[in-house]
Amino acid sequence: MKLEKEIFKIPNLLSLYRLLLSLIIPILWIRGFSPKWLSLLIFSGVISDTLDGNLARILKQKTDLGKILDPLADKAFINMLFFLLFWEGAIGLTLLIVVLSRDFFILLGSLYLLKKGFNIKHLSPTPLGKTSTVVQLITLVILFVDFYFKDLPSDITIGFQYLTVFFTSASGFQYFLLFLRYRYLSSILR
Repeated sequence: MKLEKEIFKIPNLLSLYRLLLSLIIPILWIRGFSPKWLSLLIFSGVISDTLDGNLARILKQKTDLGKILDPLADKAFINMLFFLLFWEGAIGLTLLIVVLSRDFFILLGSLYLLKKGFNIKHLSPTPLGKTSTVVQLITLVILFVDFYFKDLPSDITIGFQYLTVFFTSASGFQYFLLFLRYRYLSSILR
């Protein structure tokens, strides 16, 4: 019953929307759907990422479901877009590997802590992790504008790709240290 109430909260609906976009956009992309409509869907996904967390705070609609659904939708949406850009040759393999591997290791770390009995509800995004997500989203918008609409100066597109690699790697390392800390704490408390 609690899940049914939580799912219809506006922030959770926005996260679900972004998760659905993660499935729909690749299908439309492969089928050669109009770039204008694809861009609209992508930008609406980026906006939904900005809105869901802010609305959860403003409307006091923070939920346990939202704590899981929002980061899951973020990772699915962002990773899908980076993969599509790699598929089209718009980004290199290094950027794709950095983005995917950070999220993969965060998932593995969370599953490990969950298996060890740690309540992962206490895990929350770090400021560096949030910054990494924002930089990734800005980079995606720049790359899609460059890919679909207007050739941007390479200094801008390459510069943001370097920023993405830096912030994604730094936040991945920070999460690694946090997982080690939580693992250590959970072993002491037993």
